[in-house]
Amino acid sequence: MKPENMPKADFVVSILLMIFGVWIVIHSLQMPRFQELEANPFSVPGIVPGVLGTIIFILSLTVFIRSLKQGGYRLGINRHTLQDFLRDTSTQRMLLTTAICIVYGLVMIGHMNYYLATFVFVWCFLLLFQYRFSENVIVNKQKLLITSLVQAALTATVVGAVFRYLFLVDLP
Repeated sequence: MKPENMPKADFVVSILLMIFGVWIVIHSLQMPRFQELEANPFSVPGIVPGVLGTIIFILSLTVFIRSLKQGGYRLGINRHTLQDFLRDTSTQRMLLTTAICIVYGLVMIGHMNYYLATFVFVWCFLLLFQYRFSENVIVNKQKLLITSLVQAALTATVVGAVFRYLFLVDLP
């Protein structure tokens, strides 16, 4: 991204992150507090998400104010700038990443085994962002397939084990 466009990007992204931070705080406040069990207020499930949501909101508010001072609110959106934005490879990669994460979080998790869903997610992610379609070297493609399979398997196993046995989270 061009340096002169950073205030505009900061403006838009900071608004999205402020909304996200508020959403996190609202949902963390709706989590159970276990007052009937006389639980320690600092051990309730919503404390960490609430603190993280607050931090996200404060930091994005800081970026928002800085972008306002730099004139980021003058977006200048028109058909030409929108086409340039969508043709930019970094934009395409960001949109692809967002789509993969949405499919993982909304479609795969809860509808299939957690370990399998994580394995498929990591493997697809690695292949999409490391595979070079322009290369015709078969050895490199086979090496990529094998290493990405191993990385995906290790990631799914380690992440699943950490959540299940260290954090004691029941996985879907």
